[in-house]
Amino acid sequence: MTIFTELLRNLTAHEIPYVLLRDKPDAPAIHDLDLLIDEAKSQEFLAICRQHGFHLIRNGRLNPGKLLLLRWQAEGPLLLDVHQRLVVRGVEYLDAQRVLLRRQAENGYFFPGREDHLLTLLFHNLLGKGGIQDKHRAQLQSLMAQSLNETYLAQHAADYGLQEILSRFRKEFDKLQRDANLTKQLSRLSYRRLYQRRPINRLRRWALSIKAEMQKWFGARCGVLIVLLGPDGCGKSTLLRTLREKLRAVALTTDTVYLGPWGQSVLPLQKILSRFHITPYRAEDKAFYSGKTMAREIPKGLNLWQQNLKAWLYYAAVAIELWYRYFKLVLPKLRQGRIILADRYIYDLLVGYKSRPMNYHWGIRHWLCRRYPQPHLTILLDASPEVIHQRKPQLSLAQLGEVRAAYANFREAYDLKILDTSVSVEKTVADFEQHYLEPILAQIEKYVQLKN
Repeated sequence: MTIFTELLRNLTAHEIPYVLLRDKPDAPAIHDLDLLIDEAKSQEFLAICRQHGFHLIRNGRLNPGKLLLLRWQAEGPLLLDVHQRLVVRGVEYLDAQRVLLRRQAENGYFFPGREDHLLTLLFHNLLGKGGIQDKHRAQLQSLMAQSLNETYLAQHAADYGLQEILSRFRKEFDKLQRDANLTKQLSRLSYRRLYQRRPINRLRRWALSIKAEMQKWFGARCGVLIVLLGPDGCGKSTLLRTLREKLRAVALTTDTVYLGPWGQSVLPLQKILSRFHITPYRAEDKAFYSGKTMAREIPKGLNLWQQNLKAWLYYAAVAIELWYRYFKLVLPKLRQGRIILADRYIYDLLVGYKSRPMNYHWGIRHWLCRRYPQPHLTILLDASPEVIHQRKPQLSLAQLGEVRAAYANFREAYDLKILDTSVSVEKTVADFEQHYLEPILAQIEKYVQLKN
């Protein structure tokens, strides 16, 4: 018995009405299920879903009437696309209560009546997809060939201004399959008829557009910021790309952003300072690490004051740059409920200058890190110096050892989690899923419930 079948049987046992809109729960290789439920039973429905390991990841805030739940498991993620109303982007196109009342039992599950099945499948494609998906063509053709209650079919469509669309679709089905442009025209006409018949649809869509824009700039943070740290060669870029693809594949809207203090500046401040040779890194250390001197020289007197002044100017520029990036690139996406994967973070200030060890200016570096927004999860990607050096030999084994030691020094203070990247990418991703994904989903669900 699959997770989906267990869930549906539990819904029936608790007398929670539902309708399977498109797929059967026991279909081979199915990983997402579309359900229509009674909106009045939403809380009971969600409680049962949690018992089966599903997390609520979208609450219909920007698309009222639709919920999305996710269960992540080793065999592959499962999705529940839950409809409390039959809507697309805020536009209601059919009466959900009618569909629930006319549902039909088949092999222990509940499906729409034939007329409602035709309507829901047709307008799901036209309105939501802008055309007829290949996987639904045969199903639509089969439904149109059956004996249908024409009076009910025409009345339900007419109540939403869609009777003309339904009639044209049935008459021109063969032509629509060959002409994608004609299908798109019919899709646009469907929206116009819905707006004319029910003006509230247009108002709702405008309101949602305004709400989405307001949320972007003034809403509460309801997304998750995940930071990946580690020296060059530890596997950050590969892991970021892989995680982004996997999360997006299950409707977790995910973005990547570079938040390291050294390089990829958006503002010109650091470039201006570099023209005047203003950096936080002492020339004496640069000479030592390049092998030009055998020992570090410690600046004194006026030289020390000059270097400290340069460092303070440079760190001020770094702070302005990183705060600008956070407000410009991160905060709007967090307010939209997105997952942000950050390549590096301000914490790299505590390691040294461009991954080169640095044991001075500790106070100002620590002060800046403490006052920068704390991520929801910070992961330190770790591998032996030999493995890292083999991938990217920019730093010597000795330097890599010092860099790893520097990360270890502030690991507890900033709650860094360790992820081994000396193994294959697949193994690293599996370890991430096993140890860190469940808390991330729980955090998303917490935010979603607060905003529900």
